[in-house]
Amino acid sequence: MECEVMSKTYEQIQIDPQAARVVGEMELSGKTYGFHFTALTAAMLDPLLGGSLTRDVTLITEAECVKVTKATTAAWVAGDPIFWIEASDHFTNVDDGGGYLVGKAAKDATQGAEVGYMVMHDYYPVQRGLQIGTSGTPYNMVTALPDPIISLYTTSNIVGNVEPFLVDTILTGIGATGGRGIFKLSTEVALGSFANALKGITDFGTNGRVTGLGSGICAELILPSTPPPGGNYAPMEVELRVPNSAGLGAKTSFMHLEAQAVDGGTGLTAFQTSGFLMSINGVTTQTDGLFEEINVGGVTQFDAVFRISVDGVPYFIGLCDDKTFV
Repeated sequence: MECEVMSKTYEQIQIDPQAARVVGEMELSGKTYGFHFTALTAAMLDPLLGGSLTRDVTLITEAECVKVTKATTAAWVAGDPIFWIEASDHFTNVDDGGGYLVGKAAKDATQGAEVGYMVMHDYYPVQRGLQIGTSGTPYNMVTALPDPIISLYTTSNIVGNVEPFLVDTILTGIGATGGRGIFKLSTEVALGSFANALKGITDFGTNGRVTGLGSGICAELILPSTPPPGGNYAPMEVELRVPNSAGLGAKTSFMHLEAQAVDGGTGLTAFQTSGFLMSINGVTTQTDGLFEEINVGGVTQFDAVFRISVDGVPYFIGLCDDKTFV
């Protein structure tokens, strides 16, 4: 037996039986997962054998407490999402990618336990995620909404790292690609004064500050501890795709940098006086390296250079620390 209802409160639907079933056996009927109270034999379903159950067979789809056959490979904690793994006829809180979300654990269960208790709920066809609309039938925002479709508002007084939204992907397939979250904006009409696929805002308000580095978007890449045999690695990739006969508008560039005064104030003057176009840290002078302090022929033409790559060829950008190049 895979399922046994343990509560007086449950929901059921009437289905047309397709084949013989044992008591408590899970099955997908139409678009609903559930199990039977009683056994269904071939004779009960075949009128030629005297059977009369040709339709309206009860299928339990939701219940406050259901005793189920549990996978012994993992422990359950009350509230864990529970998946039905059809290939192995068991329930587990560890989704193998093909499981169907059918409820939550009603109470804790040890790893070796063969029986678990769950609150059964009909989530089908949702298996492992939340989906609003599809690519073929997107959710249509026909009117202006007072709030976004999905909103997450949080506040925290925790003194430590706070991450209210996390997408953690582990790729285990050799040769896999992607692994990313995608924010895609598409249009075939002339848009207004701005359009962005992704925007990050950090607002320090009136009294906020940071003792280290504050930024709107942080791009971080951790290199492998073992030197890789090949590949290109960079914390940020800026990719400008230019189709044939593409128009470049008034100005097209790899990167747009703009400093703005807030509320019409004069604070921008301070940045223009003492700010930097770019801050590069963690590098030291190295012969033919990323950064190198130089002296040419005893006469300082450049105080230093930065090495860049243009189509695989190293070039050097000259730098001067006092605006005197000769």
